[in-house]
Amino acid sequence: MFDANDRVVAAPDARWSVLYKLTKAVVKAAKIKDSLSGTKQEVLEKAAKMNEKRQFAMPTDKKANYTDHMIFGQYHCLEVNSKDRRKKRAILFVFGGGMILGSDSKDVGLCAKIARQTGTDVWFPYYPMCHEHDMLENVQMIFECYKLMLECYEPQNIVFLGFSSGAALILDLITYINELNDGGENIPMPGMLIPVSPGSVPVTDEEKKALHRLAKTDIMIPEDYMYIAREIMQHGRDIPEKYLATAHGDFRNAPMTHFYYGSAEALYAFAPSYADSFRKAGAECVIHVGKDMHHCYALQYFIPGCKPAFEEIMNLIRCYYIGLIEDEKSRRKNNQTGS
Repeated sequence: MFDANDRVVAAPDARWSVLYKLTKAVVKAAKIKDSLSGTKQEVLEKAAKMNEKRQFAMPTDKKANYTDHMIFGQYHCLEVNSKDRRKKRAILFVFGGGMILGSDSKDVGLCAKIARQTGTDVWFPYYPMCHEHDMLENVQMIFECYKLMLECYEPQNIVFLGFSSGAALILDLITYINELNDGGENIPMPGMLIPVSPGSVPVTDEEKKALHRLAKTDIMIPEDYMYIAREIMQHGRDIPEKYLATAHGDFRNAPMTHFYYGSAEALYAFAPSYADSFRKAGAECVIHVGKDMHHCYALQYFIPGCKPAFEEIMNLIRCYYIGLIEDEKSRRKNNQTGS
């Protein structure tokens, strides 16, 4: 599936865990997969019903400090600080849900946990759903969040982290920044990307065959939804293909990117395409694969057997920032020696 030059490494898995196997069986029995099954109208109706309980609410707990930034005067972006004051480093964290499911209340708790474990601020955009908006509007809203972050942090001090459709959105954001810069803008790239289980609209025969094969073992994502998703994300508008078939986007100038997939999830079908697109763009990426693991497992630390992968991602972020600090110390030392 992959080119010989692609960097594909093993991620922590839970094949040894009886509790993990039991959890997977429970999830499969609960038929969560059914929420994305059916016609376009049926899928949207089920999502709308679930979204009734997923409206934005300002957190009232004491786990972190929260600031609500309004984007375009109508969308929320929650800034989460683990201590009283803003830090020098931040994560833009984008949730998933197939572009049709809003953020679950547990996502805010995850933001606070990530902030504590990485020593960063976490910015969490509540982007619009594709019930009434198109995919490009989502990208533009998240870009505005990033622009606001650039007023507060140096670009190299910002990490993009996303899961599922949120992972696809942070990758689309790289394509969007390149498009703006080609038009004369000068938008800097972030320091690092960590997309967890990003999807894409299937376009190549290889993707379609792999999607069909992997969907048989996937406990969460049905094969048909990845085809329905195109029409949902377009919302009746002419959206450039590069934002729909995200795996074939424009990744020039992308920072170091760490993909995470489970080998038992349908969206793993797009991993070779992402690796190929990055290679052709001259950008560096690593594909981390958890053997027999499910969709987005690497951020689901609360599921038995998934925590090691979550800890690995947190350590990647910590090590990245430690590297920046060491580089800065080295530059200062060299400057002092030179003077």
